[in-house]
Amino acid sequence: MKGLLTLALVGLMVTELAHIFLGLAWMRSAAHLAFGAVILTALPRLGFREAYLLALSAVLAALLWYLHPEPWVAARHALDQAVFLTAFILLLSLVQEAAMTSPSVAEVGTYLSRQPGGRRFVGLYGGTNLMAVIFNLGTMTLIAPVIRRAAEEAPDDPLTPIRERRQLSAVLRGFAWCVVWSPTAVAPLALLTLIDGIDRPRWMAIGFGLAVAMLIVGWAEDRWRWRNHTAAALGLPPVKRASMPVPAVLRFAGVCLSFVGLTIAILTLGDLGVPSSIMAAAPLLLLGWLVAQRIDLLSRLRHIADVGLPASAPAAVTLGCSGFVGIAGAALIPAETVAEWLGIDAMPAWIFMLAITVGVALFAQFALSPIMMAVFFGAILGSLPSLPAEPTLTALAIAAGWALSMTCAPFASVVIMINRITGHAGTELTYRWNTGFTLLALAVLAATYLVLTGAR
Repeated sequence: MKGLLTLALVGLMVTELAHIFLGLAWMRSAAHLAFGAVILTALPRLGFREAYLLALSAVLAALLWYLHPEPWVAARHALDQAVFLTAFILLLSLVQEAAMTSPSVAEVGTYLSRQPGGRRFVGLYGGTNLMAVIFNLGTMTLIAPVIRRAAEEAPDDPLTPIRERRQLSAVLRGFAWCVVWSPTAVAPLALLTLIDGIDRPRWMAIGFGLAVAMLIVGWAEDRWRWRNHTAAALGLPPVKRASMPVPAVLRFAGVCLSFVGLTIAILTLGDLGVPSSIMAAAPLLLLGWLVAQRIDLLSRLRHIADVGLPASAPAAVTLGCSGFVGIAGAALIPAETVAEWLGIDAMPAWIFMLAITVGVALFAQFALSPIMMAVFFGAILGSLPSLPAEPTLTALAIAAGWALSMTCAPFASVVIMINRITGHAGTELTYRWNTGFTLLALAVLAATYLVLTGAR
């Protein structure tokens, strides 16, 4: 079964890339079949979340059949989104596979986690925010184990639980606010195909400014909350500061620049957009990075096929189903009627943006994944003839809701991953540890929306 699963996963990636770059329509149909094969062969690996999403997808497919005037067209559109998002996350996971054997990545992660309090927060937030551009969720598999290992090595230190909590919160916040600006984040990938008129460079510039603002807010909240629980305040020996591993940092920077260079080259030659170029660059970076590590290439590729790719199957099914549910759910809702009932046209632009952000975060409390809600809101809002806020700001508000949900929703993928690595419950990582930061972040967003819209 494992071999069949790997074959289905590889088949999905290959057929989707062939459809994108060669324009072969029948390859998209082949990708649909490969997605079905992935689900069937991955069934023994799937958990409650995946079962729930598959059941929800089946219900929505049935509703499309009975209620939609063009059920096949709507279902195909939803499947298109599903296979595209699934192929995207699978291809990015290939880069993570190369990172897992890189000594440079391990050295950088260890350096970031072994700094004094204030500097440690900035390093972990900023490092995670930047690393997530390349490694996506794989960032958690690189940094969270290092934090957990450091806690296990100092069980008698009274500050160990607090240090672990502060570090994991910094990592969670840094990852969350990467999605509002990262060129590889799945939210922009989905929204660019759903809402016309988005200015992506402007979105990235505003988003990066928001990420920096959340770094400052998160750092201040962390320092104030734990001001009486530091080594200096308790008269304990300070943390021994780790020295910067300059060669490892330079090698890691080289990998990042290589990824950017490959993406730009493919973008220039193919002229098919940034998301598609990133997808094509990922397997090339995998091969180049493995060669640079001077390890047994065939052995590592075999391990990726036997272990790495099958392990990515649950996340791939989750993302694919989220894409299907978002598009199918939106197709069943009379968007213009609902918009008129809610009085969207009469809303001030900043209130409209804030309502979208809060809506995405609230739906995430009911185990509806942020990506599902991003696709759902994007599909509905993209179908309306006009919006109170311009398309770029509307898309930004949806992405900000996704970012907000990662520190307030126990069901977010990144929270579940940290839970599996460290053993800390999702409610602990979000409600107990990050409610204060989430509320501060919401206040920052409200002020930002006021400025961006001129309080229109």
